Amino acid sequence: MNLNKSAIAISISALIAISGCTQNEASNQSELVAENFKSVIDRTGSPEYMRDYDFDDHQRFNPFFDAGAWHGHLLPDDADSMGGFPGTALLTEEYINFMATNFDRLTVYKDEQKVEFTMQAYSLPGALIQTLTSDDVTVELTLRFASNRTSLLETKIISDGPLTLRWDGELLTQTHAKENVPQSDQTIDEQYPNYKRKIVATDDGLKVTFGKVRSTWDLLTSGESEYQVHKSIPMETTVKGKTFLSTASITGSTTLYTTYSHVLTAQENQQEQPIITSILANPSQYLTASEQRWEGYLANGLTNPTATASQERVAVKAIETLNGNWRGVAGAMKFDSVTPSVTARWFSGNQTWPWDTWKQAYAMAHFNPTVAQDNIRAMFAYQIQADDAVRPWDEGFIPDLLAYNISPDRGGDGGNWNERNTKPSLAAWAVWEVYRTTGDVAWIEEMYPKLVAYHDWWLRNRDHNGNGVPEYGAARDKAHNTVDGKMLFTVTIGDEQKTYAGIDKYQEILSQGKADHIEIPAQTAASWESGRDDAAVFGFIDKEQLDQYVNNGGKRSDWDVSFAQNRAEDGTLLGYSLMQESVDQASYMYSDNRYLAQMATLLNKTQEAQEFEEKAQQLSDYINTCMFDESSGFFYDIRIDDKPLANGCAGKPIVERGKGPEGWSPLFNGAATQQHADAVVMVMKDPKEFNSYVPLGTASLSSPAFGPDIYWRGRVWVDQFYFGLKGMERYGYRDDAVQMANTFFEHADGLVQDGPIRENYNPLNGAQQGAPNFSWSAAHLYMLYNDFFTSEK
Repeated sequence: MNLNKSAIAISISALIAISGCTQNEASNQSELVAENFKSVIDRTGSPEYMRDYDFDDHQRFNPFFDAGAWHGHLLPDDADSMGGFPGTALLTEEYINFMATNFDRLTVYKDEQKVEFTMQAYSLPGALIQTLTSDDVTVELTLRFASNRTSLLETKIISDGPLTLRWDGELLTQTHAKENVPQSDQTIDEQYPNYKRKIVATDDGLKVTFGKVRSTWDLLTSGESEYQVHKSIPMETTVKGKTFLSTASITGSTTLYTTYSHVLTAQENQQEQPIITSILANPSQYLTASEQRWEGYLANGLTNPTATASQERVAVKAIETLNGNWRGVAGAMKFDSVTPSVTARWFSGNQTWPWDTWKQAYAMAHFNPTVAQDNIRAMFAYQIQADDAVRPWDEGFIPDLLAYNISPDRGGDGGNWNERNTKPSLAAWAVWEVYRTTGDVAWIEEMYPKLVAYHDWWLRNRDHNGNGVPEYGAARDKAHNTVDGKMLFTVTIGDEQKTYAGIDKYQEILSQGKADHIEIPAQTAASWESGRDDAAVFGFIDKEQLDQYVNNGGKRSDWDVSFAQNRAEDGTLLGYSLMQESVDQASYMYSDNRYLAQMATLLNKTQEAQEFEEKAQQLSDYINTCMFDESSGFFYDIRIDDKPLANGCAGKPIVERGKGPEGWSPLFNGAATQQHADAVVMVMKDPKEFNSYVPLGTASLSSPAFGPDIYWRGRVWVDQFYFGLKGMERYGYRDDAVQMANTFFEHADGLVQDGPIRENYNPLNGAQQGAPNFSWSAAHLYMLYNDFFTSEK
């Protein structure tokens, strides 16, 4: 089914017109557009472990989350689970952990006999639906989210006689499994004795209370968190250990309502109680509001009448994924945010990265602009100020990772919070897209000074040679340097490991050529700062690959990296730069200048607009003069030599480390000349380079460091794929880009079926890799649908 915006708008108008009706009455009078997208993502499952992991150590089921909530629900995958929504998933500050296989599962008895049902269960965008049918009793269950802490279940029972209703549940006891193979002999209580999970009966339901646990890498609770169940029907509840049974009687057909809430602190609990009361007093109103909200997402998001049904389903899957990863404000976070993946081991809770944010917001601006804006605000809320207590020398800097808990350096106990680096300069790109879709000038007024401060930080703290072309690097941080500012590194020679300090010492050991391996935290941070962890261009290569490279005539030193200290005029250490200028960051800075110029013009800052345009032109000239290699027809990073070359370049292209997606960044950002773009597109289309089964991987097939399952040295990441296609389109190769987009949709495993959107895909066979339900993949899949499956723009 292909939908257009006007048709969806008619549906929404109908819903608004009947806003006084119940949810079911509204559905009968006007079919919901969401009904056309059943089970786009497989949301079935019955977890038996708190951490029920897949092969990549991520939760292997895909619970339904919405509205920024901190808990999620699954659909039954077998008869034992029917009548409930299994495996309540709790976000325990920074991690996802399942609470139960079944909790609040309904069983129906008539004439003291259990009613045997057949079940139909499916998901819709914004809802889980379950219908239980027998000869004389029907139960229809509809679950939606009513607030950012509470979900609402409508249970509609049709019966010609009295029934007894029983709800039961049991807390999980087992801790950890991988692909259903136990990984721990300890029970949950044994591993976390302070968790002290307890089921408590209440006047209208029950609650589960949790003790305080500060297990940095897997479970974090405040000691005040609760999972609450409130029902609109009187019942009797008995609790036995970690199980409960609730019983109620009805005389015939009836509709009842249940709320499920996960609150993380006592303050949240207090704030949510009047909301729960309101929901149970007006349940139909809240259900209809959820319907209308999702019809709005689809109305604004599905605007491509020429896309195929499969492509449209992927777009809906992307919208569901991004909204599912939306977290309501909590903990240290000051605004709602969107995480990389609610089900991924290290990406859950409200852990929020800048580069992910820019991409997610760019896409969500088209269907959920309020959350897009708040996601960006969430990152800039922790932009470093001149009076910062921890790193005042980093004024304008955006930390690499924010989370529920701040770091020990800032007085918290969070292990994930990271200020070792930032991410590439795409913030203005995202901010401008939000403006372009909303027309909100106040948004630009709010963000422009923050973006300028971020821009200035790059030039002040990451431009070692002062030529206006920033490098990737590492912040001044205890992970990178000693107290007196000497860079740390660890050398392995044979079985011996030793840690040293100082760039001069590092260069001395490099020159000796005896080290089997050198671990440099600043190098790791620099690769993180690029957003392309461990990419070949930053000197990363497997030992076997390096040996083969040398056997083929290469030099080990080709993969060595050098560093420089960046200092303020008064000598203050600011951080470290890799002694190479990266073509992707130069290209992002080019477009950053262009977007800032547009914003300055909008705000009548004519002089600033002119200055940004001049900087953009200088960067474009530099990129085309210095970073393009004529012999291979591709763009590369360049080494920074001791002295600039005669043509003004800092050094020569680093061709020997192979080709990566950084080479088409000048096309995506519009900095390349047409002649250079033509050459790059030829490389992108070459089956011996990037045009593989799933095209445009993160290293060319000819790269010495290529591996189809290596994180950023072969796998296909959807953001880099999208950047490549947009670059091709910009320079006149739209038909080729559309062909590659179709190839991706056809060959990426599970994409057009009901599998979750993955972090990346194998370039040779399309296998799913990395985190499931991944936001920036979803963002760019949505933009592929939006940009490449429609008539030429």
